[in-house]
Amino acid sequence: MLFAALLLVLAPQQRSCPNCLHQGVLPCKAHDEVPLETEERTAANGLEFCSWFASCEACGGTGVVDCPRCADGERTAEVATRRAEIAKWMEPSPLEKALGRAVGRVQTKHHEIVVEVPVLPEGKKKVKAHAMAHRLAADLEHVAAKVAEHYAMRPEDYRARMRMWIWDDLATHRLAMEKFLGTITGGDFKMLGRDPVFSVWDEPGLFDTVEGVRMLFAHNTAHMLLSNAFESTWVGDIGGGWFDAGLGHWYEYELFGRTLNYCLEESTLNENYENGQWRAAVRKRLEREKDPFLPGLLPQRTGQMSAAEHALCWSFYDWILAAHPGKVRPILAALKKKTPARDVLEKELGKGVFALEPDWRAWVTAAYPLKGDEPRAADADKKRKK
Repeated sequence: MLFAALLLVLAPQQRSCPNCLHQGVLPCKAHDEVPLETEERTAANGLEFCSWFASCEACGGTGVVDCPRCADGERTAEVATRRAEIAKWMEPSPLEKALGRAVGRVQTKHHEIVVEVPVLPEGKKKVKAHAMAHRLAADLEHVAAKVAEHYAMRPEDYRARMRMWIWDDLATHRLAMEKFLGTITGGDFKMLGRDPVFSVWDEPGLFDTVEGVRMLFAHNTAHMLLSNAFESTWVGDIGGGWFDAGLGHWYEYELFGRTLNYCLEESTLNENYENGQWRAAVRKRLEREKDPFLPGLLPQRTGQMSAAEHALCWSFYDWILAAHPGKVRPILAALKKKTPARDVLEKELGKGVFALEPDWRAWVTAAYPLKGDEPRAADADKKRKK
């Protein structure tokens, strides 16, 4: 009996609490602006930190509070570690130090997002900054996932997170640009390459709706991600303008079913080509005009081309993804080394420019409709529901 009692004393004590089911914590009930599950880190959403969530006095951004009926449980140590990680992340960032104040920010696997616009309209509804930041986080990580799929990305392929900011006033936008982009302008602006940064303000009539901002960010993160990948070089002005223009439009189009944004390098454009839905227009043009397009597109910088030429570049990129899966990675890597586009295409796609064009045109005829914008190809990507 004495031996049995001694064993009971020395044996590890099983934690038992019916209130928290032995976890030591309970869900925090202080979150109604954004659903608690939206704040949770998962491999799918890529979310890492949220300043709005972290500002909760009850849970400190962990999403849970201590169980009042027990001292600890199975998750107590894990939650304490997470709380310390969040507190460390909440220390003033370089941007906050430059501005002299805290900002609303979210960090994901590939992005650092700042939303300093209190509300944005979405039809008759109003979306607050916190919810907007999570919308953007989901969009941008979706683009990053598509890029990873197409380019077989590895973690070491990126040199930095993409910093993307939207401000509620022109003065703050200009201050952020002066501190981090080395320039001042009234419109949206980005720095590509080693440490990508994008800044914009909710300029009336341009970037002052939920959809408008989401599309703008999706378009620009594609440029930023692929300027940073492998070798930190933007190809838009070194012989890869056709590729750069095509990819920026492709990922915006894939996510929203149309593409309406043109980067600063494309600022000479003042037209909304075919309302951003290009399949039918491209097909009709390729079937109507028989002279080759590729020889004229390949030498141009991103900013030189018209909106109609951007649509052709998007379509050519669309064809490469469909007809030559896995080839965009070596194509981009070669363009970053300033290899002439003609040589790159012949090596990677197996034909010269003049021989490739009929293949592209034939695929467009098979894949694009004459009316509407729904892809005809059986293996065409389905647009993700917003």
